[in-house]
Amino acid sequence: MPIWKTSRVPPSTEALQRLSDFVSGKTPVLEFEQQLYNDPDIEALLSAESAPRYCQTGTTLFHYLIGLDLSDPGHVLSAQDVLVSLLQKHGVKTVPSGAAAAEYALLLDAQPRWLDADAKFLASLLDAAPCLPAKQRKAWLRQRILELFKYAKQPPRWLQSPAWPIGDAGPLVFLGQFPVAGYFHDEAAVYVFHDPAKNAFTTFVQVC
Repeated sequence: MPIWKTSRVPPSTEALQRLSDFVSGKTPVLEFEQQLYNDPDIEALLSAESAPRYCQTGTTLFHYLIGLDLSDPGHVLSAQDVLVSLLQKHGVKTVPSGAAAAEYALLLDAQPRWLDADAKFLASLLDAAPCLPAKQRKAWLRQRILELFKYAKQPPRWLQSPAWPIGDAGPLVFLGQFPVAGYFHDEAAVYVFHDPAKNAFTTFVQVC
């Protein structure tokens, strides 16, 4: 009986080019997101590849990418990173656009030390910024952050990673924190926030 050998179908040249255009910044993020969901050649190419090692076993690169929130600059950087590796594998050399990295760095640098806010929320603030040079844009965002993330007397002293809650109407107001002594084995504190829009309170505990 003849032995049939199966060969892997080469990736679509057009699909590789579309991925390269996104990585290099030629294709806007929103346009690429539409391609990701609606282009069968891109889906076929990405579905033939495994997701990064830190993802769930069996997950394809396609499922990894559609699971990202591309309105978050940090997720855009993650998408660029895995696609650069894929393109290199297929002999396509692409220099990633620095726009997403620059915006993500701006979001981080504009925040005070006591805040590590959701990057997607901060990016939405930056979308409303006037057209300014980079340095002034950062100052504008920092001022906007200080206007929105309010506290009664002083900002929180986090025992773990910052976890400032954001409600439907924006960041909640930090009222204060108090230590919890003798209850937990480690140092602990309760954090109290107020949502003026709903006149509701949110509390949570951090243990270190």
